[in-house]
Amino acid sequence: MGKYDDCIIYSDSMEYPASRPIPWLAKIDNEPVFNCSYSIHWNMPFDEKDAPKAPEGQRIVGHPPHMHKENEIIFLLGGDPENPYDLGAEVEMCFGPEMEKHIITRSCCLRIPGGLPHGFYHINKCTRPWLFIEVQEANPKTEKFLWEYLTKEEIDSIPERVRPLWVDVGFEDGE
Repeated sequence: MGKYDDCIIYSDSMEYPASRPIPWLAKIDNEPVFNCSYSIHWNMPFDEKDAPKAPEGQRIVGHPPHMHKENEIIFLLGGDPENPYDLGAEVEMCFGPEMEKHIITRSCCLRIPGGLPHGFYHINKCTRPWLFIEVQEANPKTEKFLWEYLTKEEIDSIPERVRPLWVDVGFEDGE
C-alpha cells in the first residue's frame, strides 16, 4: 500500500448501484479534498429499435429538467480516433425555462451557468462508444429537479427503478 494510493481511482473497483448499471470510469461526490464533483462514463451503442419512443405530444424525459447552484461543464466526446469530432450518437439536450431543444451529434462541451434550467438529457441513438464527462463546480454537488416542467404523463414515464435517483440535493425548501 502506497502513501498516495487514494490518488488513483480504478473503475473496476467502483460499486455501481443496481438501479443504474452505467460503466462509470470515475465518480467523486462529497469528498472533502476536492472542490468539485465529477463523473465520467462510457455510453455504448444500442439498436435504434430498442430506443424508447415518446407517445404523441410527449417528450422522452431522460435526466429530468433540473438546475444546480454552481456552474456545470459537460463534455460529450466521440470515441472514433479517425474522426473524433463525430460523436457517434444523437443526444437531445434542452436549456432555459422554455426548454429550448438542441440535438447534439458532434463532440462538444456544454457550459451550463449556475441556476440555468437544463435537462431532458436523452440519447436518441448511439452507433459507437463515446465518453460523457461532467464537472460541477460544487462540493457537495447540488441539484434541484424542476418537476413543474413535466406533464403528469412524462413523470409517469420515468422508470420506477431510476425514480429514487432524482432527489433534490443542496437546496433548502423554497430555494
